[in-house]
Amino acid sequence: MVEIVYNPVKEIVVLEYIKYPTADELIRNMILPPGQPAVLYWADGVVFLPIPLVANNTKVIEEIMNGRLYWMSVSFAPLPNYSQMLSAEKGPEALVINVSRSQTLSTVARWLKQRLAEP
Repeated sequence: MVEIVYNPVKEIVVLEYIKYPTADELIRNMILPPGQPAVLYWADGVVFLPIPLVANNTKVIEEIMNGRLYWMSVSFAPLPNYSQMLSAEKGPEALVINVSRSQTLSTVARWLKQRLAEP
């Protein structure tokens, strides 16, 4: 019989965050490889784009297995109401995924929302 083990994320370490005043500005400042679609997350009135640390060595993999994720950066902006697609004027479009049902990503969104209030 197969055993299922649930090992939720215990900690996310954000090495840098970049706050934008609007979602439009966030989209205009995204750097994407050619042909790759832009995908953003949304929860609790915040749209965000995390850039995880690549799991290309045993130390990072060990950290992940222990429930600790590292994000090189996360860009974010206020977006009071969820919209499935966002686009910047004369710029790229982005698919937006509503992650409000994820306990982990909703917690991230609340943390980012607190950063929006900072000068």
